[in-house]
Amino acid sequence: MLFSSGFPACGAHSLRLSSPDSDVSSASVQLKQPSPMSLFRMAFRGLRQHALASTLTALSLALGTALTLAVLLLAQRARGAFEETALGVQVLVAGNKGSRVDALLGTLYHTGRAPGRVALSYVERLQTDRRVEYAIPVAVGDRVAGHPLVGTTGAILDAFEPRPGQRFQLTGRRFDEGPRFAVAGAATGLVIGTKFFPSHGGVEGDRTHAHEVFTVVGTLAPTGTAHDRAVWVSLEDFLHLEGHAGMGRGEEEVAAASAIFLKAKSASPAVLEPLIREINDGTEAQAIRPMLVVAELLALFGTARTVLEWVSWLVTGIAIVSVTVALYNAMAARGREMALLRALGMPRTSLLLVVLLESVVLCVCGALAGLILGHVAAVVAAPWVESAAGVTFDHGLLLPAEPLILLAMAVAGAVAGVLPAMRAYRLDVSRSL
Repeated sequence: MLFSSGFPACGAHSLRLSSPDSDVSSASVQLKQPSPMSLFRMAFRGLRQHALASTLTALSLALGTALTLAVLLLAQRARGAFEETALGVQVLVAGNKGSRVDALLGTLYHTGRAPGRVALSYVERLQTDRRVEYAIPVAVGDRVAGHPLVGTTGAILDAFEPRPGQRFQLTGRRFDEGPRFAVAGAATGLVIGTKFFPSHGGVEGDRTHAHEVFTVVGTLAPTGTAHDRAVWVSLEDFLHLEGHAGMGRGEEEVAAASAIFLKAKSASPAVLEPLIREINDGTEAQAIRPMLVVAELLALFGTARTVLEWVSWLVTGIAIVSVTVALYNAMAARGREMALLRALGMPRTSLLLVVLLESVVLCVCGALAGLILGHVAAVVAAPWVESAAGVTFDHGLLLPAEPLILLAMAVAGAVAGVLPAMRAYRLDVSRSL
């Protein structure tokens, strides 16, 4: 019982009741106003008295908050990772077959396979164009322990920026310094000295290239982009693998790459747009602006994200309603206890505040547990999302909105506690006793 533990900050009191049915107004009481700390202690004792109901209610709040936070975390980080990777390539020149999305995912995000090919003679033509700063060919299709094998030139290490203003940082030797040398991205788990042979066509366990062994001679520092998942080899070594001679055009085999990472010497529309138009007007390739395609993809995924957010808020709302129900029912079980406190002289407003504090404490504790659980859920789900989407997540990301979530839950707790608090405020002492 709350009152049996010694009501804090109370002075001596005397109590005279004329009959069992007499109201507190007939009592002569001398009792000090309880302090804020006393009210908090009483609120915690009230929650402990109904530990099972309090725990289950807090758990439902935690699940709702965790679901909301996990959706927000994954959505925000996925958007950031997609955009950061896309910003590293000004123009992606891909084969003229297949969709822009397939070409983008296959060559820039290293997920799936590129649908077309670009002849190396066309790559050389772009490299000699006076408007082009660099045109780096990339060839994809095979995999190493689930990670994409990418054939390219040394320019990827010298000039390419996986993120604006950030180039690859190499430890060890370059892949273009010797035959069948490889450089591993930060997320591959491969170390210098590791030997491997690629899985042909990305089929795990395929031994087509079992006699074509590569050696990891260097590793790259993390960039936070999809390129961290790639294993880089020279384009020459990649095309010399069995079955990689080029793209078939009838009986002719033309040496080709999967796509080209292109950067113009000027980002001015007066330079860039005519170059893109020339490429698209031809029949050998298509020019893709990665940021525009990513914006289209994110717009498509936006609906699914909105649905998940509404579901998470609905779960949280139901949990908040359960707080009201749990506390309201608890008031019925604690009627005699509340009546005795009133009979001892505790003001109605203090009882009201105790119940409101119980609701606020319950919601805030549930929200805190939910934030922790949400981060755990995001960390657990991140590898699956990284594998499916080809992006890398920062597991230490904290949302600026998290303090606001706690504040919102505290306010929601106060609102949820109004009805039970009013029941305690209007308690009929004589009838309860």
